[in-house]
Amino acid sequence: MDFRPTTECPHCGATLKARTTRLAGRTLFCGYEQCGCAGAEAEREKERQAEAEAARKAALDRAMHDWKRAGVPDRYVSLDHPLAAEIAECMKRGQWVYLWGDVGTHKTTCAAAVAKRLAGGKRSVLMAPMYRILDEIQRSFHDGGDPLKRYAEVRYLIVDDLGKRRPTGFVLDSLFSLIDQRYSAMLPTLVTTQYKPSDLVRRLAEQGDPDTAKAIVSRLRGGARVVHFDGPDGRLQ
Repeated sequence: MDFRPTTECPHCGATLKARTTRLAGRTLFCGYEQCGCAGAEAEREKERQAEAEAARKAALDRAMHDWKRAGVPDRYVSLDHPLAAEIAECMKRGQWVYLWGDVGTHKTTCAAAVAKRLAGGKRSVLMAPMYRILDEIQRSFHDGGDPLKRYAEVRYLIVDDLGKRRPTGFVLDSLFSLIDQRYSAMLPTLVTTQYKPSDLVRRLAEQGDPDTAKAIVSRLRGGARVVHFDGPDGRLQ
């Protein structure tokens, strides 16, 4: 044997026997008996806590990577919302979601919390502010390419602040194409907006075709869960 048959507990000095097993005619060392003294128990508890903390940190690192890839803004990573779990489950069942209300009523907080719950594993989710999508559409008018492909094909799409910027006619047509593709493919979509559905139609139609604007909102609204966020602007409290 290349190990000592006994050792002493470093805390109380008790004799601890070696644990062995036989395999293929050889005696294999499997460590020493555990001591039951208070010092040994405290050391094992410290090791368990360190392992649990390491596992928690690894899980958080994986989650942070998933949330960043999904487009969750840094400001909202540590925030949650009481409706988020329920809305995420609705989207997993294929339902669309329409969150509307005045500025500062925590629509984006809720949307980001939903995105965090949908991110990870094989589930693909993408959260983006509407202005960014509009900018990509506008650039494609000159540069070519298909900026909407990833938005159209992702499993869960979360669009923040729809209607904040008035789209031009070309952009409105492209936005209709995106929403219609997702609607036809039954891919769950969540939008946040300051406008109730009827007002959003008017907002989108200010520089574009009213029928196209109506068709967009009809698809967003049809069969969707609509949630009105009210109350004062939380940022001014």
